[in-house]
Amino acid sequence: MRADLDAFPEPLAILDVDLRLREANGAWRAAFGEAARIAPEAEEAARAVLDGAGRREIEVPARDGAGPQRWAFLRLARAEAAPLVFAHVRAREEAAAARDPQRRREEELAEQVELLRTFLDLAPSLMFIKDRRSRYVLANSALSACYGMTPEQVVSASQHELTASAEEAEHFASVDRQVIDTGREAVIEEKETRPNGEVHWYQTVKRPIVRRDGEVQVACFSVDVTERHRAQEALERSARELQAMAEAARREADEKSALAAELDRQLAVIQAQHRQILALSAPILEVADGVVGVPLIGAMDEARTAMLTERLLECIASRQVRSVVLDLSALEAVDTRTADRLVSIVRAIGLLGARAAITGIRPAVAQTMTSLGIDLSCMITRRTPKDAIRLFSARR
Repeated sequence: MRADLDAFPEPLAILDVDLRLREANGAWRAAFGEAARIAPEAEEAARAVLDGAGRREIEVPARDGAGPQRWAFLRLARAEAAPLVFAHVRAREEAAAARDPQRRREEELAEQVELLRTFLDLAPSLMFIKDRRSRYVLANSALSACYGMTPEQVVSASQHELTASAEEAEHFASVDRQVIDTGREAVIEEKETRPNGEVHWYQTVKRPIVRRDGEVQVACFSVDVTERHRAQEALERSARELQAMAEAARREADEKSALAAELDRQLAVIQAQHRQILALSAPILEVADGVVGVPLIGAMDEARTAMLTERLLECIASRQVRSVVLDLSALEAVDTRTADRLVSIVRAIGLLGARAAITGIRPAVAQTMTSLGIDLSCMITRRTPKDAIRLFSARR
């Protein structure tokens, strides 16, 4: 900022709310040194500007060998902090200014233009004015820096000459014409590709202004929102990625659910088939009035024993069976567990009031059961199912 102020030959400074020096150019330091405060005679005008008054000027009489001076103050408002005061000091040319009011007005106008130019160039945002042909009439340093030029070089250049993308340049020009033709302000977000290839996004306000000759031009104020736009794009990209991950997870969950359902269905089929196999391996046959026979085939494991007991007891209860013949002729070997299970079946039959007889015990099985010390005294044994049926018929 000091470098910008140093470009002016007259003393210029920026003061804070306490009217203390914040920035000063070389001409100020040469005239006043590093004075912390301004001339006491000028403080009242400066405070009035701070309180919201417009531009104020005051004459400071000659002192300390210096001639009379004219101090001018302008309020510099900032959105993010307290306002600042812009101070401009110049020597008063009493005689010439008093005799020539026109010259005085021209000098004041030139001074105001210089102050406006300074403010424009201090702004970090892009500030510019264009005509109907989209040619620049005014541009600040922030805008000219985008194209690697000075504000003087930008003025009179067209948007199409400066913007790398013809499509973007035509978009800017069309919005300019729309604002000029309708007389209405436009607030837009627009993209521009810099000459070095960088892409920048701007939040731009465009407002029509009418010059003294009646020509309508467009005044623009653009704030660089590239970082915000990139952050928004990153958020949207992350949201899309998360959504894609969620969809993939949902599909995977659906596939696993379908697989689990299919496995459950297959397991149910296998269990049903297993029950059918168990039923076929121990069929319950009605061999006489009130007598059923059960030929035992294969190993008597726990599941098979439980299922056979359940089916057999249900059959006894529903058919009013009085006697059951358990035929072991298809069993080639018997261990302790198998014998215990046979005893359990016989006891369960007895609890329902029916009688049980075991037939078809092979010699090897009989020898094994004897060596295991299995007590068969509580059981009725016969050589063949026919013998058992005769026994039950005789006892009826």
